[in-house]
Amino acid sequence: MPKQPSSSSGNTPRSKPAPKYVPEYEIEPIYKQKLANGLLPGEIILIDWISGKTSEAPFPRYFETTYGINAKRSFNKLVKEAYVGEGTTMEALGSFKVPRLKEILKSKNLKVSGKKADLIARIEEYFTDVEIESYVDRNVYKATAKGEEALNEYYYIVPAHRFDTKDGVYNAANAIRHVKKFDYNPPNGDISWGLFQLAYMEYAKERSYGLMRNVITNKAAQLKREEKYETSLFHYLRVFIFDTSGLSNGRHLDHPDILLPLPANKHIIDLMEILEMSENELRELFENTWDKTRNELPYHYLTLDECYRCLLLSMEENKEEIEDLYRDAYKRLNEKYDDVSFYETFGVHIPYNPNERFSRFD
Repeated sequence: MPKQPSSSSGNTPRSKPAPKYVPEYEIEPIYKQKLANGLLPGEIILIDWISGKTSEAPFPRYFETTYGINAKRSFNKLVKEAYVGEGTTMEALGSFKVPRLKEILKSKNLKVSGKKADLIARIEEYFTDVEIESYVDRNVYKATAKGEEALNEYYYIVPAHRFDTKDGVYNAANAIRHVKKFDYNPPNGDISWGLFQLAYMEYAKERSYGLMRNVITNKAAQLKREEKYETSLFHYLRVFIFDTSGLSNGRHLDHPDILLPLPANKHIIDLMEILEMSENELRELFENTWDKTRNELPYHYLTLDECYRCLLLSMEENKEEIEDLYRDAYKRLNEKYDDVSFYETFGVHIPYNPNERFSRFD
């Protein structure tokens, strides 16, 4: 019987190791295009992100998955090209967590009350440089003068990353494209607002009421950040009117079982408190908002008075009475229209419920 070749002999074919799986991410093409200074948009964001962090800080995955850069490699490039450098020992304290700062203060029986900035200031006042160095095992990195210049030149990239609306309207890619349309440097607020306006007009043409509602929410959030509280409240009330209408992105009115429960009204409550607004003042603003919003919607389940009542009930988290409002509204709709007459009048189909066997309203 012929001798079989052993597994160690060269006669036995060896299977090739399976290729290592490397995930591929769909990266916006503009993120792969170098800016005039030779950096990629993601590297501008990295200059801002690394400031105040040590070399041991883990890089967020979005550098790879959204911006298409190897953060470690780009970090080394930024250091080599002097966009990023090591900070001072005192600046390293900013990377410490509050409990660690309190431990340092306790070593000299100093007060440990106050915010993080207060603790750092106290350490700076009562500790020598040599003493502070004994607590710092690694320096932090920060943007150099050259790095700050890059951040200032592309001032719109980091805010667009930070306040990315996640709906494809306001992000770093769209901010870059938008700024290229101008022969001057528009403020960041104007950039985001301009993108919101363009998206809103497009969604209005498509009668995509859910997407219109999302843009209004983003506008309201921006106005709140800018401390334009009354205008922000006006927009959050618009969001509520959209939410309660029953209209979304399809050609069907949403059934109440799908519509309810309503989203929380935390922002409306917060803004009322900031503005010290009475219920009468809220009612007046709501009526004004209704007048300016209702004509954008072909249909609304509720009347003005019902919608305002619904707002108050939602602020009280009174789900039962809200259901009663919608039960009456749904009954009223079905008594007056069938699907053909409803579509002819409003351009959307009468609501249907895929789970109507279990409906609270049918």
